Amino acid sequence: MLLDRYGDYVVIFDADRDQVPVFTVYGTWVGLADNPDAITHLIDIHERVNGGDAG
Repeated sequence: MLLDRYGDYVVIFDADRDQVPVFTVYGTWVGLADNPDAITHLIDIHERVNGGDAG
């Protein structure tokens, strides 16, 4: 398992799964990306819905 940071977001990579959980650095659930390539799309949607505030 590996944690990585995308600006104000934290993602959790697990070698046993394609899906990637995404949280804000404050621990707010953002969603589950279908694969690593979908992480930035999920973050973009979250920022649009929440006005760009990761908290």
